[in-house]
Amino acid sequence: MQRKVNDVGGLQSAPIDHKEHDPTFYEKRIDAMLMLLTSPKVHAFSVDALRRAIEENTVDDYAKRGYYEKWLKAIRQLLIEQGVLTETEIIERIEAIKKRGSKRHE
Repeated sequence: MQRKVNDVGGLQSAPIDHKEHDPTFYEKRIDAMLMLLTSPKVHAFSVDALRRAIEENTVDDYAKRGYYEKWLKAIRQLLIEQGVLTETEIIERIEAIKKRGSKRHE
C-alpha cells in the first residue's frame, strides 16, 4: 500500500511547535465555512470527503501549504465536485470580494 501525502508518521521532520495560539480571523472564517458546509442542514460534503481531498495534494503542495490553506483548497475542490459552485463562479465571487475590499480602502 502506498503512503498518502499526509501520512508522515515515522518520517524525519522539523520540530513541532506545540505552543497554543489564538486563531486568526482567516482561520476562524475557514473553520466556520467548513462547519456550515458539513452541517446536517447543508451537507454539501462530509468531513471524510475533506480528508480525501486533502490527501490528493501533491507532496510539494502538502508541504508548502498551511493547515487551513489545505482545508480551503479542499473545500474549493469539493464545492466544484459536488456541483455547488463552478470554478468560474468561485473566481467571479473572489473578484467581487476583492473589488468590495479595494473600494473600502479608497
